[in-house]
Amino acid sequence: MQEELGALQLSMTPVEDEPEAARGLSTRSELVERIRVLGQDVLDGIKFGFDNVVDQLKVLNSRVELNTKGLNMLKRVENGQLVIPP
Repeated sequence: MQEELGALQLSMTPVEDEPEAARGLSTRSELVERIRVLGQDVLDGIKFGFDNVVDQLKVLNSRVELNTKGLNMLKRVENGQLVIPP
């Protein structure tokens, strides 16, 4: 049992180049939750950047009414059309 405990403790020891953010995680559920939070942070950052660019374009083109109907951060332009990627 001591050998098993030692092996488990060794497997939980952080490696030298392990990111600091991962060092405090001790269970799979903590890792899954951390990944979920980071994924949401990335999505929030992308949305902020997209909304910021749209707002800037409206300010820089204040003499023109920009049509933003159908504009979405997940769409892309293909052959002159806005499409949602698969």
